[in-house]
Amino acid sequence: MKHIFGGDGKAVMVAINHGLGCGPISGIENMDELLKKLVGEKPDSLTLHKGIALRYMERFAGEVPLILKCTNVTRFLTPEETDIAQVEEALTLGSDAIALGLTLCSRVEGKEIERAASFIRTAEKYGMPTVTHSYPSGELIADSERHNVENVKYAVRVSLELGVDIIKTFWTGSGKTFEEVVKVGEPAKVVISGGPLCNTVRECFDMTRQGMDAGAAGITYGRNIWQSSHPAAVLRGLRAIVHDNASVDAAIEIAEDSAGCHLE
Repeated sequence: MKHIFGGDGKAVMVAINHGLGCGPISGIENMDELLKKLVGEKPDSLTLHKGIALRYMERFAGEVPLILKCTNVTRFLTPEETDIAQVEEALTLGSDAIALGLTLCSRVEGKEIERAASFIRTAEKYGMPTVTHSYPSGELIADSERHNVENVKYAVRVSLELGVDIIKTFWTGSGKTFEEVVKVGEPAKVVISGGPLCNTVRECFDMTRQGMDAGAAGITYGRNIWQSSHPAAVLRGLRAIVHDNASVDAAIEIAEDSAGCHLE
């Protein structure tokens, strides 16, 4: 856990596990180029699938912690997760943690919970920390209700009951409501999921600042970093907010100085 969260107990985690569910979408077509940019900005971890980790992480060994995503939804099979790697494979790859999808509020919710519990039980045997991408995003609730604070609190509490170390979940729209989510998840570390691409960098940074002020242990963003025209610069700005307590304006200035241009 200290490999990921360091001395201040906070983490900027980058998720690049979208290739299974989305395919080679914009931003992750060239993983070699993307990883070089991101690792240079020293993220606190990268969340990857097995195939990407096998082919790219050896060159970055010791530079950035690896979180191996062991399950994922596929493009046509959702919300049910599909197993794609096991804890033992995470160990052989030098992972610092494993991550699991946990889609709740669906007709297969029981199976999702059983799968997560099984992975967690195995990880505990090896002292391997666990991360859940814990979302109330099943078909039994409307899309408009997925970020509702009560539904998100339910998803976080389920992960806590299972013994998860790091709970990644939806942003609920305000620092006040997300503070409720963080309290439900304690003493596990609750981190903000970036979700779909924000409209602007400022919107992303504002969400991050509010979340950190609400007690989040950090962030786990994907598209809001690597679908930016300047992913390394955005990552630098996010690190300033999470680790240096920078304001939104200061973080934007840092990011734009790094990019050498105005960021939308």
